[in-house]
Amino acid sequence: MQRPIFTVVTTAKNEKNKDVLRETFENWERATEPFGRSVEFIVVDAGGNTELPWTDLTNIVSSEEYKRYKEELYRSKIIKHQWWDSPSIGRNCGFRYANGWIVVFQDIDSLFSTGTDFDYEYVTELDAYDNWFEVMYQAFKRKNIVAATPSLRPRDSRKISRRFAAMGLNTLTRMSLKLPSISVHDTIMVGGSVPGCSIAMLREIAAKLTADGTGPYDPELAIGEDYKLSRRLGMCGKVSYEKKAGIFVRTLSRVSGGFDITKSLVYALKWAPHYLFPGRYCKYQKHTLSM
Repeated sequence: MQRPIFTVVTTAKNEKNKDVLRETFENWERATEPFGRSVEFIVVDAGGNTELPWTDLTNIVSSEEYKRYKEELYRSKIIKHQWWDSPSIGRNCGFRYANGWIVVFQDIDSLFSTGTDFDYEYVTELDAYDNWFEVMYQAFKRKNIVAATPSLRPRDSRKISRRFAAMGLNTLTRMSLKLPSISVHDTIMVGGSVPGCSIAMLREIAAKLTADGTGPYDPELAIGEDYKLSRRLGMCGKVSYEKKAGIFVRTLSRVSGGFDITKSLVYALKWAPHYLFPGRYCKYQKHTLSM
């Protein structure tokens, strides 16, 4: 069997909304049509989910296997608490099955731009995107990069406040990618800071970042794990921002619906330590920073 170009790794935990999952998988199938069997999906069932959709390109890692993997981490003292659970563990578990040249870590509730009129169900004509996989393939083929991050837009609302919030995050990401990764006392304090909803990287580079055979993510982290990974990638080479590749993310439970300056400032203050020092102060803490 021919080796796939892309492996998309995602983790599902406590996903109860069948309609959201069905819509997500339909989008993924539509976005990958130009590549056919050159894209594979690894979906890690971390437990508590409704029945997960399935396609002939999908490999579902069972919840039982996920639990065994966590037990291995605990027995090996890679994680300190048997009760600990995080998306990082699921991503690393799925990475063990990745065969693609490019590995994509994608949230289960995030959609790829298709480069067709289907995208306008989520964005306006102001956001003209190409097919996500086509853009990323050309980026890795033509540029000397180790990883790439897309442009973000809301999946669940066209409100201008939510659109501006995503644009602000994109700007912050682009600015951070211009900085070199600098490590101080084993903490990478400066460097690219890429949101964890979607990031693509060369598999060989991700494998180099793997510690103790676990995977590229720090399994002790559920907060700031994406920033830590992206800064480590920056120490291996260039990470590019691909404006024409769109990812549509779920925001209703995470972002305030209005122009609430007070909430924005409080959120910025709460998030600043995790942004500046990813992984230093938040091991074994759950993500509770939504506003």
